[in-house]
Amino acid sequence: MSTDSIDKNTPIPYHYQLRELFKEEINSGRWKVGEQFPSERELCEAYDLSRTTVREAIDALVNEGLLRRERGRGTFISEPKIMEGLLQTPTGFSDSLAEQGYQVLTQVLRQEIIVPPTLVARELRLKPGEQVTVLDRLRFILNEPLVFVTSYVPIKLVPDLVHEDLTNKSLYQRLDEKYNLRVTTAKRIMEAVAANDNEAKLFGVRLGMPLMLIESTAYLPDGTPMEYFKARHRGDRTRFIIETYVRTVPIDVDSDSTASG
Repeated sequence: MSTDSIDKNTPIPYHYQLRELFKEEINSGRWKVGEQFPSERELCEAYDLSRTTVREAIDALVNEGLLRRERGRGTFISEPKIMEGLLQTPTGFSDSLAEQGYQVLTQVLRQEIIVPPTLVARELRLKPGEQVTVLDRLRFILNEPLVFVTSYVPIKLVPDLVHEDLTNKSLYQRLDEKYNLRVTTAKRIMEAVAANDNEAKLFGVRLGMPLMLIESTAYLPDGTPMEYFKARHRGDRTRFIIETYVRTVPIDVDSDSTASG
């Protein structure tokens, strides 16, 4: 540990300086994934700081996903966050991660036919009383639960979906290969939310842990809504990549010349 990097003559809070110092050392490879992080007592002695200050710095790094706490064992260096491209392509979670070489495991928690909530029916352009197959799935990467997703698919598009075995399978791949239904566009909205009691239990995290919620409506080539889902991603283990492009608009030379006389 570098113990001479805390400037006590600056108005910058000690916990912030300590957090940035630890973050730099973790990102530089000073500590390896799975290695135990020094205890609060050791850090207090090394930096001559209070336990409250040290704990605040460590809490921030735990919330950022750089450190993880294990009850009765201590604090350890976390695996790097999973990078997802779900916001820039209409693919599903499994397909997005498979492209990066990850094996995605899926546990199906619910699979039944229901009349959907009003919001879902509106997004899927369903008439009153039309039914959907609802799927609750918990997705794992490296044997760790990272995503809890609830999907709604209209019965009129896939009548037999309720009987499909989707354990460790991609929903989009199954719909494409077996039913010739291919998603070409999707509307997605992302916001930060706090884990409720059920989500905290599923993920094995504390109540109120930050999650990233993605709401999506996926469309077939003719514009028909095929699926609506809500996916909650662990904020401490996930990062999203978004690529943007400059849209070039062709200039109408004739119109421009005419307008200028």
